[in-house]
This record gives sequence, structure tokens and C-alpha cells, in this order.
Amino acid sequence: MDPAKVLYNYCGSLTTTTWPPNTKVLVTGANGYVAQRLIPELVHRGYFVRCMVRTKHTPFLLEHPRIEIVYADCCIKEQLRSALKDIEFAYYLIHSMRAKKSAFSGMDREVAQSFMEVAEEAGVKKVIYLGGLGETNVRLSPHLKSRMEVGEVLANSSIPVIRLHAAIVIGTGSASYELLKSLVMHNRYIPFMIEFNNLSQCIAIRDVIKYLVGIMEVRSNESRMYHIGGKDVLAYRDVILSFAKILNKKIYFFDVFWVPVPIAVSCRIYAYWLHLFTSLPVNIISLLLGSLKTDVVCLNDDIRNILPFEPLGFETSIRRALQKEKEAQVFSHWTDTSPEAMRDLLPLCEYESANFKVEEHSIEIPADSEKVFQLITQIGGKHGWLQGNFLWRVRGLVDTLVGGVGLQRGRRHPTHLRVGDSLDFWRVEKLEQDKELLLRGELISPGLSWLQFLLTPGSNNSTQLTLKAHFIPKPFWGELYWFCMSKFHTYIFKGMLTNFYRKATDWVH
Repeated sequence: MDPAKVLYNYCGSLTTTTWPPNTKVLVTGANGYVAQRLIPELVHRGYFVRCMVRTKHTPFLLEHPRIEIVYADCCIKEQLRSALKDIEFAYYLIHSMRAKKSAFSGMDREVAQSFMEVAEEAGVKKVIYLGGLGETNVRLSPHLKSRMEVGEVLANSSIPVIRLHAAIVIGTGSASYELLKSLVMHNRYIPFMIEFNNLSQCIAIRDVIKYLVGIMEVRSNESRMYHIGGKDVLAYRDVILSFAKILNKKIYFFDVFWVPVPIAVSCRIYAYWLHLFTSLPVNIISLLLGSLKTDVVCLNDDIRNILPFEPLGFETSIRRALQKEKEAQVFSHWTDTSPEAMRDLLPLCEYESANFKVEEHSIEIPADSEKVFQLITQIGGKHGWLQGNFLWRVRGLVDTLVGGVGLQRGRRHPTHLRVGDSLDFWRVEKLEQDKELLLRGELISPGLSWLQFLLTPGSNNSTQLTLKAHFIPKPFWGELYWFCMSKFHTYIFKGMLTNFYRKATDWVH
């Protein structure tokens, strides 16, 4: 995909001077939410951008003569050397948000140390790090504490390191924004945590990108730490109420102070409750809630002396995000990354298992493959699954209750799919226009699952549509699961094909 097609033009008003054309910039964590917004801006400003991702199994969507993809694990120095070769500026956007709480702190420090050692060898001129605010509070959450430690590791280097510490990032597809929106949309009464009295200085994603790009272009060779935030400082309670007002929703809080449980336990319970109606995993919700323990506000505005632009206020940030959603202009989304346990799975074509379970059904549809493919790529999300939607919702609820993604993720765009998109509890693994759609299951089950739609030309301008369900079961429990679900599968899959036939026929006539 050409970056120009997804360019939000956040940096058009920057007054900084760009570095010479084709200056090489490395963006780590390039499949992440912030990086996917940053890369088009860098390309637009004339830079050669090397995008570092950890695994080849997650496709990189942006294509441009000045974009290079490199696969590297920060724990493997040889791979890092290839990634950092001839790089002048590097963005460090790596965070172990999805790792378990006991693991991510140490992991982040080790990765940062390894990265800086290789960056020094490579002669990198400047490293820019994006962390979180709240680092000075004694009630620091493990999440924010880890980010503080990473910043210190990076700064303990001979290379100039700029640390930007941001509050909650507001933008279409950001985890914080999606959590807030789901909380307001699905609830009239919300349990009030005492942490809701703490302050936050939410910042729009466009302002984050402007700071990231601008600070790279500032001619300075000293290491500095800057706080970046939006125009407004609000209590979390007022953040929720302001969002509700914009959506014309009435929200009422009720106290739960009397419940005799420790704060850590109440946050965990709250996270499980939020998980029932949001697409975010429990571990990410817990990290975000843990960050409520402290005020996340800018303690200084030194950055304004260097990049003197006015950041957006909270209400403006929300309204712009909602407008982008309405216009279906959502390029990057936090769900673009698979759950941790499924991130390194092989694609279907690379599995060689004698224990494959396959259920297959076909139908001939009196319409050309282009029309049939359009119908197929519109399933999921608010469109539903054409057959047995109640059963799909039940399966999604079960997945949610056991800590899976459920059906809450929906779809990024109402009509358009791309490889890597999440689609309820599926992810698009392969998409070949008018020929094939392959979905990989990311629900919790005793095995690995795929749903495949194959289109082949039929007679008289018709299309043969074949639906295949693939399953690699785990011993015993996987076999039992497949046996119990087989009747439901047959009912749903045959019904889906029948409904595709009806819709295509109605479309033709």
C-alpha cells in the first residue's frame, strides 16, 4: 500500500527543517499502532525509512521505494546489526505490553540494552524513545515503571537519546481510545474507582507524531527528556463524562469503596468486567488500569520552546477520532498485532500434519467471482456471519469469558479487508482478489483453526464457492472439541453458502 494513500498529514504545520533527502531512519516496532502512523509522515518528508519487525508471519502493508523491511529480533545482535547498518536516526517504539506482568519489565530492559550497544557500534546519530508519563509518582504501576527503566537504559549511552513521555494517546484504533469508547458505549452505570480522581493530560495521536518527527529534525546533540501532553488536564472521571457527552450518553457512577479488597485485586476484577464488552485482552486492560494509580500530566512544557505548536484539546481529539471512524479512515489499529501466544504461528500452507481435520462444502453461484468475492469480504463485525449469528455470539462470549478476544474486535473497515486485519476472532492470513480468503482463528480452543473461502470459475459465468474449515487438534481435548462442534459447523457453513447464493442472486437481478 502506498503511504500517500494513508497519509494523515499530521506534520504539515511543523516549522522544523528536514534533513537531506533519503536520510536513513529506522523505525522499530514498525507493525505497531504509533509506528504505522509515523512511517507515512517520514516518507512524505523525504526520508528513507527502514521498518524493523520481529516476524515474517505478520505482513507489512506499506510499500514505497523509500521503505525497506527488515526482520530482526532485538535479542539477537547479528540481526540488529543488519537493521542498524548505515542508520542515522532511530525510533525506539518497542514495548512488551502483551507479555505477562512478571516478564515484561526485565525483558524490556534487556532488549533496550542490546539495541543501544549495537546502535553505538553502527554510529547512529540520535535515538528517539516514546514512553509514558507518571514516572515520578511513588505509586508507579509496573507498566510505567518498566517504561521509565527502559528510558534510563537507553539514555545511559554515548548516543544522544531523546525521551518523549506521553500521557494517554487518543486516536482511532489506539487501545486507550477503544477502551474509553467501549466503556461509554456499553454502560450507563459505571463502578467508581478512587483512581478516577487522578489527573490525565490526554494527547492526540497527531500531536504525538508531530513531536516524534519534529524532535528528530531539531539540530541538537544532547540527550533530553520531554513531557508531551494535550491542551487539557482532566480527572479520569471527567475524561469519561466528556466522552459520554460527545456521544450523547448519560453516565452514572456508583461507589465501590466499601468492597473490602486490595486495590490490585479490584483493578484485576475491573479488568475482567471491562473485557466482557471490549476487544482488549485482560492483560492490556490491567496495564492501562494500573496506570490510573498516578497522575499522568506534564511537569514541564520545555518541548514548547523547541516545537512551538498548540496541541489539541481532549474534546477536539475525540471528535476528530470519531469523524475518522465515520469516514472509515482507520489505517492502523491496536488489533493489527496478534495475541502473544499466536504471533509466531506458521501459515496454513506450512503445516504438515497427518492429524488435520477438514470440513468442506461447496455451492455454485450464478454470479461472477468479483461479485461473490465482494460478498465474502463483507462478513463479520456488524454485518454478522449470515448464518447462526446467535451461535457465533455464544462462541464469542465463551471465548471472552475464558480470556480470549471474542467478537468485540469487529472489523477495521465496513467493506474492505486486507491481509493482517482482525475480523472478530479471526485474522486475515491470505487474500487473493476474486480467488481466495483465508482466515486464521485467534479464539481460545484446543487446537489451531482456519476458515477458507475458495472461488473457481463455473459454467455460464457462474462461480464455484468452496468453504473449508481446517483444524489441527491437540490430543484428546482437540479431538473431543471437533466432534462436539461438527454438527454446529455443518449447520452454519451450509447456511452461509446458501445465504451467499441468495445475496448474489438478488444482486444480479
